[in-house]
Amino acid sequence: MRTLLISTILMLSLATPAETVTAANTHSRQTASVCQNPQRDSHKKHKRHKRKRHYIITGDKVYYDRQAVSGASASSFKEMKDGYAADDFTVYYEGKKIGGATAMSFKVLGDGYATDGFGVYYKGREMKDATESGFKVLGDGYATDGFNAFYKGREIEDAAVTSFKVLKDGYARDSFNAYYKGRKMD
Repeated sequence: MRTLLISTILMLSLATPAETVTAANTHSRQTASVCQNPQRDSHKKHKRHKRKRHYIITGDKVYYDRQAVSGASASSFKEMKDGYAADDFTVYYEGKKIGGATAMSFKVLGDGYATDGFGVYYKGREMKDATESGFKVLGDGYATDGFNAFYKGREIEDAAVTSFKVLKDGYARDSFNAYYKGRKMD
């Protein structure tokens, strides 16, 4: 019996993949090969493509999504949230340096927004039209600085900031207009 089992295992290991594929394991093989190819448009929503990315510190190196973070100091490196991180001198977003950001005063506000006390950032890019004082994240991608309203870092043209309210599911309104995902609805 033992000899029969060993010889069966040996035959299966020497067989070509086409001979060993059965109806039961065909799906698992196809799924694995699809998941390893992130360029295929039809499978971008697969769970393995939506894995959470994060920073890893090993020894004196810092990595983001398996790539070394250039110039990062591992001894003072701190991961924040929303993809932001900082060491003693530099601020990073998803592993890339944010030029001009002040690390000592940098704060993540949420929904991709952050500030360093001098400027406002959305997903690592400075928002030139936003003023830091009075900047508030309203939720659902919307924010305001008291003068302008923003959706995902972009200014919403002609929005009445004093009456601007976020509703839900991407909708917002002010006294004069309704908006969906930052665009005025007709």
